[in-house]
Order: sequence, then structure tokens, then C-alpha cells
Amino acid sequence: MTKQRITDTDYASALAAGRAEAETEIRAQSVRYAPEREALEIITTRNAGFLIPLQWIGALQGASKKDLTGLELWPDGSAIALEKRDIHISVNGLLTAVLPAMLPVQSIAALFASHGGKASSPAKRSSAQVNGRKGGRPRKAGRDEAA
Repeated sequence: MTKQRITDTDYASALAAGRAEAETEIRAQSVRYAPEREALEIITTRNAGFLIPLQWIGALQGASKKDLTGLELWPDGSAIALEKRDIHISVNGLLTAVLPAMLPVQSIAALFASHGGKASSPAKRSSAQVNGRKGGRPRKAGRDEAA
């Protein structure tokens, strides 16, 4: 067996990457099977709660109610495990997959559109500055001025 050594710099980089990932990914602080609703209840690290019908989670199809009471959460909150059946589900992946089914399409489109319009880049900033010096955004050709 070969021992692998990690430097202090590599260790610090890995910790920083893990912290950054934990800030951007959806992670859970608790998970439980809710038999009264035939759903999985997930509470995230940002205190948002989700009830996801079991029928939406393909990996849990066929699991008994007894098995589902044995759901466990990984220590970092990134995955849900059902060890009896060797099932591991990414919390981020699960919520990313089911959120579109939970929300109206128009709401999701509006959400992404609002974020897209706020995107900025050096090229966009430079273009806005140049146009500002010229008096603002150029008028579109062929538009009626009286309108």
C-alpha cells in the first residue's frame, strides 16, 4: 500500500474549496420520511423546508416504510443515505431535479431571467461606459420618433 502525502497548502486549498462548495450547494440539516404524506421532508441549512412525494424519487421506489425510517444524512448534509438498500442521493441533485416540478414554469423563467439581466462582464461594462459617453444606448434604426 502506497501512502500519499498531502501538503499543508493542498490541505488548506481543499478546505477552502469545500467551504465554497458548501455555500453554493443546497445542503440538508435534517431529513425524515413523513408517512402521513408519503413524502420525504428535507430541511436545508438555510432553514427552507421541502416535502417531496416519494413517487418523484425513483431511487426510493419499492422501499418499505420500515426501510424509509432508516434514512440518514451525511455529516456534511450533501447526501441522504438508505444504507439497508445501498442508496445514496445527492441533496443538491434531488432538489435541483424536483424544484421545476414544484414551481410554475413562468416563475422559474422569471427567476432565471432576472438573474441573467444582472450579469456583468468586463466587455459589458466597457460597452456601457462607451455608450454612456455617447449619450446613452444608441437608438434602434428604423423606429418612428413620434411613437
